[in-house]
Amino acid sequence: GLISLAAAAHQGWSANAYTLASDLFPQKAIGSVVGIAGMFGSLGGLILAALSGLIISRVGYEPLFAWASLAYLTGLLAVHLLAGRYKQAVV
Repeated sequence: GLISLAAAAHQGWSANAYTLASDLFPQKAIGSVVGIAGMFGSLGGLILAALSGLIISRVGYEPLFAWASLAYLTGLLAVHLLAGRYKQAVV
């Protein structure tokens, strides 16, 4: 049940992250922005996969679990700090 809840929460985060690009950037730049973000995400995954064995063997699992528990909160904080303020649309 917890794995299902975590997977559903991650999917919700991913859907909002991809939609965020269309909210913040002009239409002509969305593909490039999502591509660059995907590239850095893959690069981060590659680095973490390469270093996780080293971290686990020297320190244990605690740093990886701490990082994983703070990753979404750090991302949310970054979005709030970097996105700026929106004015409410007049309908």
